[in-house]
Amino acid sequence: MPSGFQQDTNQLSPNMYRVVWVANTGTYATADGNDNGAITPKSYDAIEDAGGALPTTLVAGKRRARGNMRWRNVINRLTGLADCQILDIETGGETNGNDQATSVAFTVRFDRDAGVVAACTTLNGSATGADGVTTINTVALAVKDQFVRGFRDATSVNSTRVFDGGPVTETQIALTVAAPDTAADIWADTTVTQIEGTMLVTIDEAGAAE
Repeated sequence: MPSGFQQDTNQLSPNMYRVVWVANTGTYATADGNDNGAITPKSYDAIEDAGGALPTTLVAGKRRARGNMRWRNVINRLTGLADCQILDIETGGETNGNDQATSVAFTVRFDRDAGVVAACTTLNGSATGADGVTTINTVALAVKDQFVRGFRDATSVNSTRVFDGGPVTETQIALTVAAPDTAADIWADTTVTQIEGTMLVTIDEAGAAE
């Protein structure tokens, strides 16, 4: 006799989480240094392709490259939680290569997110969030936590593309990024919400949809 269909939280059921960071609480350096650059998914050529001017100085070029390095750190952390896609990326305050992004928004899609919270706490070695206060007990909080940690990850690369506006040419140089602000500030400037309609529907014993 057939057992019928049952929902399973481990089945493929795409859930999407919208991450929005707006630079309100924090202060992000613009002078040349490992802490400048905030965060941006846009390399200098992406700005150019969109019709914006290229960075006009080497300092501006390195600032953009550092912001792009932080973006890669965030993606590395999120993909370390579970297989996911990064969708619908938007930035604010970037019209040319000299600009530092004032906001970033994107969607994280997990086809199976049942293990994301456990993966986050295992990676961190603790259930306490990057802000030092919040307990990571939802997928949205896990995504927020890894975004904040990726934003602040110290990273060095031996060679990365940088546009130097002095001689107006691309160059390959070694760069390092350090945390541009406190975890508490970046946490306060970040919101993560599950997009309505992507939550797995469950049925309670009375038969009412939840």
